[in-house]
Amino acid sequence: GPGLLLCPVMDFYPAHIQLRWFQGQQELSGHVVATAVVPNEDWIHHLLVLLEMPPPCPGTGSLQVPDVARQPGAALSRHW
Repeated sequence: GPGLLLCPVMDFYPAHIQLRWFQGQQELSGHVVATAVVPNEDWIHHLLVLLEMPPPCPGTGSLQVPDVARQPGAALSRHW
């Protein structure tokens, strides 16, 4: 069956966020599902993002999240 990657994105502000899945340099835009952004009492937000990948599932890739707190245009990457 398909491979499923689940990424919790925690403690971000503002509520609007753009997540991008990559395999190497290629962006994976299909089969992405996200929950609604969930606000917390202290103005931070949470989100779950799921990527469904048809077989054969690739061995490596990354999820990039903008990091405007550090530098506009910068992104945090998490690899699988």
